[in-house]
Amino acid sequence: MIRREMESRHLSGADLSRVLQINHSSVSGMLQRSTIQVQRLAELSEFFSYNFFREIAQKLPYAEPDYTEINHITEVATLQSRVRDLELEVSILRQTIKDLVSR
Repeated sequence: MIRREMESRHLSGADLSRVLQINHSSVSGMLQRSTIQVQRLAELSEFFSYNFFREIAQKLPYAEPDYTEINHITEVATLQSRVRDLELEVSILRQTIKDLVSR
């Protein structure tokens, strides 16, 4: 994938080594290995403006995770927090009104 992107952008290993600030031999070794560090792949994704992670994920035979439940949980927690804040505000306003009326 990385070689393909390099070729499509007419970049050499030397160009990539300058961008990543590593030796040319390190880039050559990285391109020959079948594995790569996640951080390095993230750096390459940033440089190429290409999501290598998405391409890898699309090749996996697994189902997509259901993010809706996570979003609902987050939304519920946010709304519960807002309700508590508003209840506190109402309580303070009621007490303030009582104090003003009793004067």
